[in-house]
Amino acid sequence: MQRSPDPNKPKRSPLKGFLPFLWLSLAALGGILLADWLAWPGWVWAVGCGLAFSALVLAKTLPKSIGFTHRLRKWTGADQRLPRAVLVLMFFLAAWRYAAYQPKITPNHTAYYNDRGRVEMTGVVVEDPDQRDTTVNLTLEVESLRLLVDTAGGDTLPEVEGLVLVQTSPGGDWAYGDRLVVRGSLQTPSESGDFSYRDYLARKRTLSLMSYAQVERIDTDAGNPGKAWLLDLRQRGSETLQILFPPPESDLLAGILLGLDEGLSPQLQEAFQRTGTTHIIAISGFNMAILAGLFSGITARLFGRKWGALTAILGISGYTILVGAEAAVVRAAIMGALGVFGGMFGRRQNGLNSLGLAALAMMLQNPNIPWDVGFQLSAAATLGLVLYAQPLEERFVALLSRRLPEEQVQRWAGPVSEFFLFTIIAQWLTLPVMAYHFEGVSWLAIFVNPLILPAQSLVMILGGLAMLAGMILPGLGQALSVVALPFVSYTIRVVSWLGALPVGEWQVPAFHPLWLVLYYGLLFFLTLFPRETRQKALQKVLTPQVGVLVLFGLVALTWRHALSRPDGNLHLTLLDAEGTVLVQSPNGAAVLIGAGSRPSELNQNLGQMLPAGQRDINALTGALDRYHPDLVLWNGDPEVNQTARQVYSQLRTGEVIFCSMETGQILLIEDGLLLRVLWAGDRGAVFW
Repeated sequence: MQRSPDPNKPKRSPLKGFLPFLWLSLAALGGILLADWLAWPGWVWAVGCGLAFSALVLAKTLPKSIGFTHRLRKWTGADQRLPRAVLVLMFFLAAWRYAAYQPKITPNHTAYYNDRGRVEMTGVVVEDPDQRDTTVNLTLEVESLRLLVDTAGGDTLPEVEGLVLVQTSPGGDWAYGDRLVVRGSLQTPSESGDFSYRDYLARKRTLSLMSYAQVERIDTDAGNPGKAWLLDLRQRGSETLQILFPPPESDLLAGILLGLDEGLSPQLQEAFQRTGTTHIIAISGFNMAILAGLFSGITARLFGRKWGALTAILGISGYTILVGAEAAVVRAAIMGALGVFGGMFGRRQNGLNSLGLAALAMMLQNPNIPWDVGFQLSAAATLGLVLYAQPLEERFVALLSRRLPEEQVQRWAGPVSEFFLFTIIAQWLTLPVMAYHFEGVSWLAIFVNPLILPAQSLVMILGGLAMLAGMILPGLGQALSVVALPFVSYTIRVVSWLGALPVGEWQVPAFHPLWLVLYYGLLFFLTLFPRETRQKALQKVLTPQVGVLVLFGLVALTWRHALSRPDGNLHLTLLDAEGTVLVQSPNGAAVLIGAGSRPSELNQNLGQMLPAGQRDINALTGALDRYHPDLVLWNGDPEVNQTARQVYSQLRTGEVIFCSMETGQILLIEDGLLLRVLWAGDRGAVFW
């Protein structure tokens, strides 16, 4: 029987204790983010690794009688359980791993030939084909590439490698491991609005896109045999679900059990999104927790505790690969495997340590994972449950104990906590991340999740049993599907009905990621630390000196904004010796003529000349990631060099008004101010 918590018992911070993997994962995350920001070569970070490792070894081996050894041991923290030098070593190691992981754009990489005309490639399909309504997406690992100069042929380029997303017409029976010959034009993935498809694919090391490709299969079974067997098993499972269940129930079960949500209609997917229940159709920690419990329970009875735990871990690993090994799935699988492994030795796992180990392993395997939205949401939800689930449940039990008998308290505490309180915690921790990425949050999730979560265990268990039985004994699978169908239908009906309501999502304006850091910092500071600790910290921070610095910063920011306001005069500024000119109108509109050859110098000049916060400009051919042009006039041949091709492609694929520069064009900058093109040619242009 669960006892009511003692309100007088001192609370223990979840950050207390030995949490090595938590701090190691944070050090690795810091190294990856810094490496992405600085973009230094890998050898710089390798030197840092060597220095940190050497310092730790010297601190451990040098005699203590040497005075330098004492200072070195103090600096490295060699006497601590987790030496400080180990954290520094992990920081530099993760930074080196990130730098080494990024593709190098050379003539031996496919991205070098983006936007250069038609090519012919030979490669192997390395992911399960993504079947869509109007296209099929094939991830191709290129083995060779040939430039198609004309229809007669071209030059074959040996040792060209890289990943290419090939899009072709639907209907083909493409499969993992197919060796294909593909013809088409390599393109740089586009950027539109607030979503960068280019960055999304780049995080998967895919830097090239080929649409409307001509595809020919020349060989099969060229991939990993183990992965091919698992993907074939997943396809058989999906086909079995289509036989046993009607749509859309079969499509929903394919998403829940196998990670295949392509069959869901756009309307149903939108309903799940509007109600904040998309985690239902994705393999998440909830699914993996149920699966880990089933695997460990069954294998323990069949093989004993230790061998059963190892068998369960193998089953979890195989299932992770089976469903696609997305970031959230891998994180949940690692934590589930750690729980099973700890149970083998009769030990409880520490939630923060397990989360840290899972995140650390994933970041070292794929340093691009911190930018994966699924990883961010999964980590935030898990962190919230680890930090707040038990305290919130204890408070709820204490509240019920004041009004209800102990038996009723025990009857209500578990279901309410699991289906309502824990949902609120996960939503509260993931809400800022969703608002940042999707610029909208669903408040319906608070009400919809408690309605459908109780049925999801039965959906997974009964649906999974029906699928497995249907693959072996179709009659038994059909009988089990009759039992599972009502729970799947109930989930769809509730989500569809509530998702059709005219309200349900709040739109949020775009904001800087530093606001996320501020939000989580304040949340953890106010909720995880005792009042005395918070008061002492505030007393140290809120000093007169800090107040003067903040006031000085606000005054400086105000004066900078005031001094950068338009003064009613026309300004023409020559930014460099190459003829780059910035035109600023009397009312503050800006036109950039030219770009120069140094993007860093252009960014610095624009930052000094434009008003604080202004990121819109009327014509721009450089620094496009920081300043957003409203209109671009292009003069000259875009194929003159690689830089021109890259800028031209970036402008054409973005949401920018774009046109070629011609003699006689007139650009209306503002009322009463015109810019006229007197002459435009290959050698330049003349304006008035």
